[in-house]
Amino acid sequence: MPISNTQLLFGLIKSLTKADKRNFKLYAKRIQGDESMKFIQLFEVMDKLKELDEERILKKLDGIDRAQFSNLKRHLYKQILTSLRLIHITRIKSIEIREQIDFAHVLYSKGLYQQSLKILQRAKRIADENDLDLLVLEIIEFQKIIESRHITHTGPIKNDALTVEARDRLDKVYKSVVLSNLRVRLHGYYIANSHVKNEQEKGEIMKFFNENMSSINYSALGDLDRVYLYQSYVWYYYILLDFHKCFEYARRWVQTIEANQDLMRQDPDLYMRGFHYLLTAAHNLGDLENLVYYLDILERFRKSNYAKFNENSKIFSFLYVHWARFNVHFLKGTFGDGLQLIPRTMRRINRYRERIAPHRIMVLYYKIAWMYLANGDSGKAITYINKILNEGQGHFRADIQAYTRLLFLMAHYDDDNIDLLPYLVNTTDSFFKKSIVRNKLQDATLSFFKKVGTVSISKRHQMLVDFKETLEEIRKDPYEQRAFSYLDIYSWTRAKIERKPVAAIVRSEPVIHA
Repeated sequence: MPISNTQLLFGLIKSLTKADKRNFKLYAKRIQGDESMKFIQLFEVMDKLKELDEERILKKLDGIDRAQFSNLKRHLYKQILTSLRLIHITRIKSIEIREQIDFAHVLYSKGLYQQSLKILQRAKRIADENDLDLLVLEIIEFQKIIESRHITHTGPIKNDALTVEARDRLDKVYKSVVLSNLRVRLHGYYIANSHVKNEQEKGEIMKFFNENMSSINYSALGDLDRVYLYQSYVWYYYILLDFHKCFEYARRWVQTIEANQDLMRQDPDLYMRGFHYLLTAAHNLGDLENLVYYLDILERFRKSNYAKFNENSKIFSFLYVHWARFNVHFLKGTFGDGLQLIPRTMRRINRYRERIAPHRIMVLYYKIAWMYLANGDSGKAITYINKILNEGQGHFRADIQAYTRLLFLMAHYDDDNIDLLPYLVNTTDSFFKKSIVRNKLQDATLSFFKKVGTVSISKRHQMLVDFKETLEEIRKDPYEQRAFSYLDIYSWTRAKIERKPVAAIVRSEPVIHA
């Protein structure tokens, strides 16, 4: 893979484990030559740097000009990937199978088509055992080419079997692609529109989903396809705000993988992702019992398998577990205890920062900000909200950006920065006017802060009482209830009126069930 971008090469080197680096150096020694000595030198220089500094690298590489440097970077990038491929070939079945297909091509090019067919048959068996249908189809097509061009003494029965096998596999791949397309389109809809906001949107997404599901033959699905089917249902019901059914299909997703240990071993990320939606649905339902129960299972799975996890699995396990840990404290109202999680969470964020999507980091910052605010530390909350506003531009979903700005108003109110509220309200109002995703909770909250900064202290209590009544009316709207999970301003308002900590209010009235 030709790469000249220094940042990409630096990122790849920094992602390597000690074992990866050791294997790379052993691999490099086996192909030693003048060129290999230069790329090893470049590797060692970049590996020692904590931050990328191209000028410093060039100074360390004596006798290398910029043109040579560009070629050397490409060569090093390719050799690192080749080394990693050799390591992962025993861990990732698709890599092993592709290698076998490559071997079969080489043998066929030398006229050894019987040997080629033998290797292809073995590769097909492994691919079939691991539900790698596209690779199975590729192998069958290669087998058909060999059988049609040479006398292999397998006879017409073999050729007929291959055509039937190809047709059946193509049908299976088609079903997988249909389900994959549905999942991706539902996910894309959610990113663009969030949850449904009225009956019209509900009707549109139901029509779209039912039309796409009509061609699926449920009885013909294998375990992996059933998981993909349950994923589609999870997203569908998540968008519809039906968290009871979302929870149920996420549980089926997890249970299907648990019943297939090979699938769990091959794709632990898919298994943990099922838990993520199971835990998210439980949180949205205010179901603390199931949230704690399934978090414990996920934590035990993570602990017992962590040594075998690749980097992606470690990152996903961190995000899903820490996300759910915060949610447990939000439902319990134990914000003080929740603060104890933050240092560990921040260490993990800093460790994986370059490999985590900025949106995910911003969501964690948002949860941390609410944890501090609900525990009475508005100053710390403002610090984390500022991180979101400064770092999250262009990376954060529009609706969460809106809730962040409202949380900012709440934090400054608590910090007694009343003089600053008019300015913050104006900037928030400007943002809202550009937003295509709006709801009643957001509008009512902004309206409250527009007024509260202009009245005397003696009138604020009544304004809070009136605002609480408005929120109670909004909570009756089924399309608004999810908003209260994002921004629990109802508990915050009650705490102001009753002069109690937010934690006491949450414990007396848990998060509204969706």
